[in-house]
Amino acid sequence: MTFMSNPPRTAVRLPTTLAIGFTGHRKLPDEAKCRDAIRNVLLEWKSRAPGAVYGVTSAAAGGDLLFAEACLDLNLPFRVFLPMAKDRFREDFDETDWVRAENVFLKALSVEVTGAGENKEESYYECGIETVQQSQLLIALWDGGPSHGLGGTADMVHFAREQGRPVVWIHSALGTVQEFNVSPEILNDREIRFLNDLADPRAELPKGTPRELTNAWFAKLDENASRVAPQFRRMAAIPIFCTAAAAVLSGKTAFIGSSVVWLWMGTALGVMAAGLPSVMRLSRRQVAWTRIRTAAEICRSCLALWGTPALYEVVGPEVLPDLAGMLTSLNFLKLSDRAARENNLAEFKRIYRAQRVQDQIAYFSRHANHAAARARTYRNIAWASTIVAAGLDFWLLLNAHGLNHWISQRLRPELALLVAVCFQIATVAGSLVVVYDYMRRRDRFRELHRMLVQWDKQLELAETWPIALRVASTVEKALLAELIEWRSHIRNQKLPQK
Repeated sequence: MTFMSNPPRTAVRLPTTLAIGFTGHRKLPDEAKCRDAIRNVLLEWKSRAPGAVYGVTSAAAGGDLLFAEACLDLNLPFRVFLPMAKDRFREDFDETDWVRAENVFLKALSVEVTGAGENKEESYYECGIETVQQSQLLIALWDGGPSHGLGGTADMVHFAREQGRPVVWIHSALGTVQEFNVSPEILNDREIRFLNDLADPRAELPKGTPRELTNAWFAKLDENASRVAPQFRRMAAIPIFCTAAAAVLSGKTAFIGSSVVWLWMGTALGVMAAGLPSVMRLSRRQVAWTRIRTAAEICRSCLALWGTPALYEVVGPEVLPDLAGMLTSLNFLKLSDRAARENNLAEFKRIYRAQRVQDQIAYFSRHANHAAARARTYRNIAWASTIVAAGLDFWLLLNAHGLNHWISQRLRPELALLVAVCFQIATVAGSLVVVYDYMRRRDRFRELHRMLVQWDKQLELAETWPIALRVASTVEKALLAELIEWRSHIRNQKLPQK
């Protein structure tokens, strides 16, 4: 199965994905009429959607089964949520409907149990809410009346509409169709479009399977983020050097009385230092890097957990709403790769520990040492320059009070300029420690290194999927925490789309 169609401007593109959820009555006045209405609505949205479409539903008798069977007829993948374990769920079916339900289970992308309690009504309610939460658009087969118990269709429609979720209401008796909260934005994910339009990776990578496509898309994001990242801090340091040079050149004219050219050069550098951040668009570069790097690291995290039986839920749309479409698409690709979900626990642990956890342990150890060394170097330069400048200043002060024989009158302006230069060097060195954030990065890297060592041991000892997934999820959240925080800072800043 290939996930690329109609070759676009760039070859490596994440398909936009529309998740259509369903809620509906069990008892219907005219099942054939309802089946046709559901099928027609699905056909319309399938034709309108620019990328992949899949369904999200339970499998209760009535509307749920009609929706799942319509997905099968239209060759649309779908997920099934059950309010309780199958043997208990079976109690609510007659023999004919249960045969239909088992066929749905067999053909579904996944069958997941959402309810954990003993109360049936609460379990059905939780299942319905999960269906809404996992959907981008909800189809409701509803008679317009109130629910006859907790978790009814009216409850789900109310929950979805109050959240602003797009709802397509099919009247179960009249067959009329109405739309609520539906806007063109649901079919136009600007963030995926921005990321898809970035330059393709330099190396040609296979993209015929879900895993290959996700890996190629990650390589694309990673390369683009790397092209921006090395420039940002260096460019941010340029105004600091310009300011220091402006002060030195202006001081040269003041102390030595040199040509006014030096004064003009100092003035020009000072103005340049003030204007460079805007001219170089540093804030825009930071926004672009944050957007690309966050997407790349989430994709890396998803790939790290690709061989697990669960969906990727380390971060969700409630944390990163602007990446909701990307998360839906990545999970759809992961669901579509059935072979990957059949990995055994021992194999997952071996690969995940070696390629993710231990790799990050080495990374943070290396970068903590690098940050500490750089911070130490710049601090030493700052202290040395300050001591030299203070010593020369003291010497000049003594000579100003009568010890003229110590320093030739002709050398005093040059020494005064040297004092200014030393103080500027100290200022620049101290500023670079702040710009490059060496101290905080050193402490953060050491903390992550320590925690990862502990989590690696926990993974080694884990003997069940739930425990391994819990530890792996904790690892991924820790690795993404800082990027998610940066992303929140730029969420309301706008960057022109390509």
